[in-house]
Amino acid sequence: MLNLQVPSRLEKTEFVFAIQHRFYGEITEDPLNTFFGLDAGANVGLGVRYAVLPHVEVHASYTRFQKEYVVGARYAYHVSQIFTTMQIDIHYFDHESHISDERARNFFYCLALQSEPSANIIIPVVNIGYDGYNERFGLGFGMGFGFDLEIGPIERVHIIGEYYPVISRDEEINGPENYFAAGLKFETYGHHFILLIGNGSQIGTRRLMLGAESNDDFYFGFNIHRILDL
Repeated sequence: MLNLQVPSRLEKTEFVFAIQHRFYGEITEDPLNTFFGLDAGANVGLGVRYAVLPHVEVHASYTRFQKEYVVGARYAYHVSQIFTTMQIDIHYFDHESHISDERARNFFYCLALQSEPSANIIIPVVNIGYDGYNERFGLGFGMGFGFDLEIGPIERVHIIGEYYPVISRDEEINGPENYFAAGLKFETYGHHFILLIGNGSQIGTRRLMLGAESNDDFYFGFNIHRILDL
């Protein structure tokens, strides 16, 4: 997906390196001088995932905004009776606080649900999370439509949409608006490339569940995933 957690399908010893990039410039604000917001700086995230066992992986990441570090583990389980894969993720985060000199640190808990593809095309995803630092529950919904499309190195293309409704609003914690995004994912052998547009520049399920600043401002972003077998 664009941002949502998806139950792990990595085989044992597979490794993923990920880059997430969200431009700070608004697409429509002086687009000729800012090249549609691409020259106004960016929020960047770097992450790694490693499957220590089938369906069990550890992960770590760093995000530029508030210099956030994350380490955690995930376990995925396929429930064949309901054609759904579930994943439990628990990770520890540590970032600069906007209200004190002390760094904000706590745990984030996330349940990710993904059904089996319908007609090998439609793939729904749901995330349910709890932010231990902000003491907030959050939701994220996504839908992907995948098509085989062999053009050069491209093997498959997905059209993806995501939506994060803010459950409980607090001006000191939440953005005032729900976050939403749409994008395209291109699969090649060993690489996944994603181009997206959303109404926020935050990175990560926990951040996006806290909402966005506006429904009228839109930002470009992209993700790159490289899959290796160690």
